[in-house]
This record gives sequence, C-alpha cells and structure tokens, in this order.
Amino acid sequence: MAERHEKWYERSLRRHLLDFHIPDWHPDFLSRFDPAHFAECVASEKATAATFFANTHTGLCNYPTRVGKMHANLQGRDILGETINELHKRGIDVVVYYCLLYTDWYWDTHPESRIVDVQGKAEKQFMPGSIRRRRFSTICPNNKAYRDFVAAQLEEICEGYDFEGVYPDMTFWPAVCYCRSCREKYRTETGFELPTIVDWRDPAWVRFQRTRERWMSDFAAFVTSVVRQKKPGVTVSHQSHTFLGDWRFGASIELSRTMDWLCADLYGERYGLSFYAKLFNELSETKPFEHINTWTWPNFLDHTSARTEDQMRMSAFSSVMNHGAMVFIDAVDPVGTVRARNYPLVGRVYDEVAAYEREIGGRFCQDVGIYLSYESCIDLRESGTPVAEYGHNFEPGRKPMGENPHRIGAVNLAKTLIQHHIPFGVVTRKSLNRLSDYQVILLPDAVALDAEEVAQLRAFVKAGGGLYASKHTSLFGIDGVQGGDFQLGDVFGVSYAGETRECVTYVSPTSAHGELFPYFSPGLPITVLDTQLRVEQREGVEVLATVTLPYTDPLSGQYASILTDPPGVSSPSPSIVLNRFGKGRAIYSAGLIEGWDHDRQRLVVMRLLKLLATRPFFFETDAPKSVEATLFLQEERKRFVLNVINYQQELPNIPIHDLAIRVRMDGRKPRAVSLLPEKSSVSFKANGDFVELTLPVLKDFAMLEIVFGEAAAQ
Repeated sequence: MAERHEKWYERSLRRHLLDFHIPDWHPDFLSRFDPAHFAECVASEKATAATFFANTHTGLCNYPTRVGKMHANLQGRDILGETINELHKRGIDVVVYYCLLYTDWYWDTHPESRIVDVQGKAEKQFMPGSIRRRRFSTICPNNKAYRDFVAAQLEEICEGYDFEGVYPDMTFWPAVCYCRSCREKYRTETGFELPTIVDWRDPAWVRFQRTRERWMSDFAAFVTSVVRQKKPGVTVSHQSHTFLGDWRFGASIELSRTMDWLCADLYGERYGLSFYAKLFNELSETKPFEHINTWTWPNFLDHTSARTEDQMRMSAFSSVMNHGAMVFIDAVDPVGTVRARNYPLVGRVYDEVAAYEREIGGRFCQDVGIYLSYESCIDLRESGTPVAEYGHNFEPGRKPMGENPHRIGAVNLAKTLIQHHIPFGVVTRKSLNRLSDYQVILLPDAVALDAEEVAQLRAFVKAGGGLYASKHTSLFGIDGVQGGDFQLGDVFGVSYAGETRECVTYVSPTSAHGELFPYFSPGLPITVLDTQLRVEQREGVEVLATVTLPYTDPLSGQYASILTDPPGVSSPSPSIVLNRFGKGRAIYSAGLIEGWDHDRQRLVVMRLLKLLATRPFFFETDAPKSVEATLFLQEERKRFVLNVINYQQELPNIPIHDLAIRVRMDGRKPRAVSLLPEKSSVSFKANGDFVELTLPVLKDFAMLEIVFGEAAAQ
C-alpha cells in the first residue's frame, strides 16, 4: 500500500464517487462489477480519494452483513472489501458511503419505522423524473429500532474494513413526521401534541420546528459518534443538502458541528455555486469542504449524457477558488459496468487542478458578509398552511426547497456582489465573534434572530460597522415571539407600524438623494413586486426613499392600467433609511430590494451598500460580469493568493484580455507578483496601499500570488 497521509483530506482536491443504487430483482444486476477495473478507472481520473458504497437506497449491502440483507446477485462476494483493497493498492484513499433514512429494504421489513404524514399515511414518495410512485422509502430517525440497526451496521463496517472516511448520506428530514415515535417523544419532552398547521407567528409551531432541528442534529451526532468510537481517526462528513433547503429539512448550526466538513450535490448556475461554496466554507469545521457534482448533464436524473470537459473544468475551479474539494459522480450501470471513457476526460481536468493544490488555503479576505439564519429560512405568508400541503421533500408539485425570502435574497445579493466584483462571504451564527472581519453585514429579511445575534450585530454597528437589513429583519425571536417592534429598531432608526395591503409597491427616491438612484426619480420610482412594511422613522434618521403605492389595490377589481399597476399614490412612509448608530451606519429597507434583478436596479443596491463601507474593498477590477475573484491571505508564506475565474453562460469561454486588478495590501509592502503554478512574473505597480496589475489573458482560471515583505511604515 502507498504511504498514507496523516490527514488524507489534505492530499488533494480531487475525489470521486460511484453511485451504486441497484436492486437485485434481475439476475444480471451488478453481476459484472469489477473492483480492479473500477480502481484503475479512478487512477486514470487522477483522483486521490474515492467513495464506495457499503449500502444503497435499496437498503441492500455490498458486503456480508450480519444484521441486514446483502445484495443477492453478489452471492456472498464482498465487493466493499475488494474495492477498498484495490483502491488502497493504487494509493487512493477510501470513503465509505452509508445511506441513512432513505432505504427500501428496512422500510419494507419494518413498517413501524416509516415516516408517517399528518394524515397517518406511510407511503413511498414521488421523485422528480419518475413517472410513478417510487424512489424513495423514508424512515424516521426517531425510531429506536432503526437507530440500533444503523449502529450495528456501522460498527460491523468499522470493525471489518480499513478506510479513511465515512459519508453518511441523506441526513435530513424527508418530511414532517407524525409517526408514533415522534408523537410519543414530543409529548414526553414538551407535554404537547404535534401541531398540524404551519404558523410562524405561533410559538407552539415554532417550538415544534426547533425540536425537529434538534432531533436531526442529535441523530447526526449519534451516527458520527458510532463511527468515531470504533475508528477515532476517521473523518465523517454527512450529506449536507440539508443546508441548501428550507425549514422542512431541519438544518441548524448545531447540525454543522456534527461533521468534519460540509459535503453536498451542488448543481445550478454559477451564482448559486459561489454562494453555497462560501456557505460551506463558513460552516465546515475542517477545510476543504466538498462539492459533489455529477458528470452527467444536467444532474443525476440523466444516466448517459456526459458533461463537456469545459463544464467539468468550471465546476471544479469554482470549488478550488473557494478552498473546496471537487467530487465527481459516476453512476454504475445496472449490470455493474462503468463507462471507462469518461474517467480520462475528468483526468485532464484534475491534472489542471493538481497544479494548484499546494497553493490553496489561508484566511479568506472578504469585505461584505451575507448573513444566513436558518431560523429565518421561512416565509411568513405560509402561516396558516396545513402541514399536509407540504408532502415529502423533492416531491414534484410541491414548493421547491429553499424558496423563501431570506434565502432568495441572500443568493441574489451574492449575484449582485459577484457582478460588481465585491469580495464577499457568508456569515452565520457560528461566526458571530468574527463580525469585525467584515466592513458590511447584509441581513436580507432575517425575520428571526435570537438575543445573542441581536447583541452582536448591534455591537458591530456601534463599533463602526455597516449594516443593511430589509423588511421583517429581527421582528421575531427564534422562539416565534413577536415583541411588537424590531429588536434592532434602534440600529435601523425605525419602528414597526404594519404592512401595506398592496402587493405591488414602489420605492421613490427623495430629492436629496437622487445620485443613489440613477435612472429613477420620484416620478419614475422602482417597482417592488411585493408589499412593504410601514415604518415610523426615529429622530436623526435620513430618509433616502419613500413608499409609493399604485392607484388601486392590485387585488381589487378596479385598475388604472389593464396590464400593469402604475405608481399613483405618494406617501411619506419611509421605504429606505440611513441611520447613524454609534460609530457605524445602518440602512434599512421596508421592502425586499435585494430581490431586484435588473442591471439598473442592482446598481441602486450597490450604491446603497457602498455607503456603508468604511474603506476600499480588498480588490477591484474592470472585469466583465462573467469574472469572479477570491482572495486569501497566507501570512506564514508572506503572500496573498488571488483566484480569478471566467465563468461564462455559454462554454467554452471566450478569453478576456488585459484585465486590470488592484489589491489592497493593508500596510504590507509588495515584493513580487507572479502567475501560479509556474511562477511566471507579472508586472505590477505599488500605488499607495494597493498593488495594481494587469492580467494579460484569462480563458478559464488563473491564480496569482502577491508576495510581500515587512509591513510598510505607517
């Protein structure tokens, strides 16, 4: 066996996962799986770690289990052990996959373990892409017999095999469960029955949701502890799709502490990839986090359409630039074969990634922090909705996960910051003690905050920080109690006074602040396709814009224009205000302006946010929108590392030439600038506290180092 690294996850950013969810009803299924051939394919891919399945969504095991059922077509053959040995012989680290909660065999044989909906039904769910009711069978994490079963299987895996990590999959709530285990446990813990109506204004419902979150983090901690008791040195990274979803999944900061790093399938466009990469970087106890993506297009629902090499390259480097490891998924064919031709294709991408691996790491340099609160990933408009309307997660026809004002606003703010090349990160309650690392914190409709969050955010502004907040931010505690006013009302400079009836409203700039609203004016206000809150300004507040309403209520039968709801009723009610609080400043918006999507609207958001900055940003560039940059400080190596990606909508990328960039040095004296990994020199100019350079050409990705000496005299 090749020499093992003390910390296997630091060996590289190149990893692989073979999806293996094959039943055994056909005698040919898995009959042709060849562990040695698969290991050779992984080696040709240039991956240094591979995830292989101990069990699958079928519930069947790929090893001789004492407590479950083995895949019948393996006929007792231990392909888990064989594959681990073949991978280790080639110096490839092994992560063992273990499927939780979504497993057919256990569901079929233990009816008492099943997720039960509010109507008392336990049935398999629909999945996107499927025609009939199948995929998946879902089990409740509160069922004691199932927990004992999971512990027994994980213990026999840990005792029987040598591996470097464990990847427990599907660690989230499949649905809101009303099984006997949940009902009895909730009654014992609280003395109450399970509520059946979603109501974010009702502390009884919110108490239930906080309990669901705690139950899920307890379950994840239980799984992690079973593994670590048997194999203390093994890493554990649970499926982290939980952290991409809404309240139904049960994500929490406590859940992130049960694993070494976050690891999830991240699909979609580049802005979402960038946002969630920064979120995963923030929440992971250990770096790098893992970004999993299929090499089929557009996701795992297509078995044969391979991504292009350009698509794989951009996916990989979008992770690298945020200190993440890439994991590409291949899906085994039902008979057990793999498509060998795809592996060298990924190998070419991984060859490029390998060249940068020794250069990554350091302190992420970010000026703006988008605050994400899992307690705020709700929609107050859902209040009064029966739980029955939500069904199972992923089920077609249900509300897609993550669609709530707070999360939508956070991702859209990331898009605005990327397009304007502002260094940003994602902040959570986990890093409240590091708010001072940022110039500006953004709170998009963060409706529910606890006392500690409120105190730290208030102290941040008082000490000189900049804060942006919108609509319901801090109106509720995380217990669902509304105190009658914003908890941060003194920071915002306004008091809560209700909400407009109209669901189309307008933001009208005041005459004194027209420069903040180019292309708009009191006579041509900016549309908000939503209500706005009615607020009363406090003494000393500066009103930047007021609320204008349409001529008629859009929900009434009367209209001023048959196709639109034009602005027609001016009001003195503040829409956007600027408040000075202590040494800092805060901007409050009564509407969700972070949801604006037009270029001219995004420009308004950027001008408002720049009002809150106290110094120049870490970097500036004249790059087009397709370019994003990230910056890391490696103090021990006396350098900054600047990552620049050109991620165009249509691939392959059109090269960009003569890209001007300047980087803030914070008093450090620049010595040299070079392109990595070849360390070819790049000319630069020191201008005050900045290094100014020109990147001659950027096709896909570039990494530059800015070497500095001792701090310059102040």
